[in-house]
Amino acid sequence: MLRRTALRLALAALAVPALALAACGGDDDDTGGSAAADLVTANVSCKDLNVAAPARIKSAGKFVVASDLSYAPMEFVKPGSNEAIGADIDLARCIAEAWGVTLEVQNTSFDAIIPALTSKKADVIMSSMSVTDERKQQVDFVEYLVAGSGILVKKGNPKNIKSLADLCGKKVAIQVGTVQIDEAEEQNAKCAQKIQVTTFEQNTDTITAVSSGRADAALMDYPVAAYGARQVKGTEVVGEQYNTGPYGIAVRKDDTEVRTAIQAALAAMKDKGKYEAILKYWGLEAGALK
Repeated sequence: MLRRTALRLALAALAVPALALAACGGDDDDTGGSAAADLVTANVSCKDLNVAAPARIKSAGKFVVASDLSYAPMEFVKPGSNEAIGADIDLARCIAEAWGVTLEVQNTSFDAIIPALTSKKADVIMSSMSVTDERKQQVDFVEYLVAGSGILVKKGNPKNIKSLADLCGKKVAIQVGTVQIDEAEEQNAKCAQKIQVTTFEQNTDTITAVSSGRADAALMDYPVAAYGARQVKGTEVVGEQYNTGPYGIAVRKDDTEVRTAIQAALAAMKDKGKYEAILKYWGLEAGALK
């Protein structure tokens, strides 16, 4: 399973502070961030989906989405701005546009994101959240993407890391609250020399830890690892993605109307080609759900 459940624009009401994204610019180890800056929005119109907004959201006039904006290309902040961008943001914007409401993105740390939803600070979570049995006990999911985990290392792979088994005795960086923490713990049970795990609040910091030599590897969702390796000079992804599973849009268990409306919107997006167009723009079409 993956970092977050169920694979993670004219925003009239952005609620996101500026972030210093090491994977996207402003760092000596960065490639300059131009590729990230070029990817802003899929620019897909969703006004013609003919789906109804949930009554509560229609009345409020806004669709509030909790997302941890440190996980490019799924959700992050456009370098040099406060603008939330990414595949999850485009999908959320498409839903909001189809419902005729404004999209509001609440930048929320991933380890606090489910409490933000259950306390009704947001309508849903769209943040590359992997669907797990543990999370299903707290929230319901609408699955929308499939992805796996990946291993990011320093360019040239000096530690010769090819799989989880090769992480034994190594220093590994992982974002807090992610399923990669569980993967490392499971592997540690098989290691004679334990993995030295260092956790970070933001995934971009795990990539920086590798590029700077403070970590031998970082574990994260494969699409994010591949994107990070393109953005941060001196890093690469090794091996194939593993532990593939679905990303899901998380909804409160008692919010049946919203869950049903999300399902209808996604079905319409697929039928009209909007879903595929957004994923293709971000290079994620291989993870599309049929």
